[in-house]
Amino acid sequence: MILIAKENDKLDDKNEIKETEPKDKPIYVKVSDETRGLIDKYKIQGTTISDLVRYAVKYYDDFNSISPEVYAIIEKYKEEGESDIEFIERAIKYFGDQKNLDRDLWVRARDEMKMMLIGKTTFNQLIAAAEAPEESLKKPWRKNVAIDIILWYNEAKPLKNLSIEEIIKTIQKMWVVANYFHTIDVVKESEDEFHVLFRHRQNKRYSAYWLGYFTELFHSEEMPFKCQVEGHVFDESLSMIIKVGYKK
Repeated sequence: MILIAKENDKLDDKNEIKETEPKDKPIYVKVSDETRGLIDKYKIQGTTISDLVRYAVKYYDDFNSISPEVYAIIEKYKEEGESDIEFIERAIKYFGDQKNLDRDLWVRARDEMKMMLIGKTTFNQLIAAAEAPEESLKKPWRKNVAIDIILWYNEAKPLKNLSIEEIIKTIQKMWVVANYFHTIDVVKESEDEFHVLFRHRQNKRYSAYWLGYFTELFHSEEMPFKCQVEGHVFDESLSMIIKVGYKK
């Protein structure tokens, strides 16, 4: 019994020794000629193998920590045969090119000078509406380019494949970006009813113009849904209730 106890004590001692072994034991792995070539390339530059392993593991972990949403974007826009790093390089270069276009000036002009991003068709419509008698707004309403903007924003996705919520969200986004309105609030009252509140700094006639514009849009034969629109105009806001009857 004494001998057995002593043997057990020895085993316990060995286990304790194993548990206190340092974690910086050397790691031996067999690598390919390609990997060996890369290691030699950076060793010549003065980088140790230990640092290479540390950097490689850190960057590998960083890349695999990318959110699924971002990785889906990479997969969607990556060209055939393009590696992930090549795509990231291209994306960063594109981002730098865009920043060099001084687009921040547009943001400043929009916020400080209240300037609008306006297309030729809409510009001509607004000029015609300003010159016409107050009751003569039907022509510019019917010649609106809202559908073109909606299709552009949704990357040419067929209009019939868009949900009513996608269409309304596009208007909410693009008509604020263009600075036609400083805010657009959308409340989903139910599955088939939305309350949209447009806010601006113009006048009641401006509200009336846009009420006719969006009423014409949602009543258009090109829209994939049969909609009913109820609107109220005020000096600096426009309130619309959009009810969806059925999909055409």
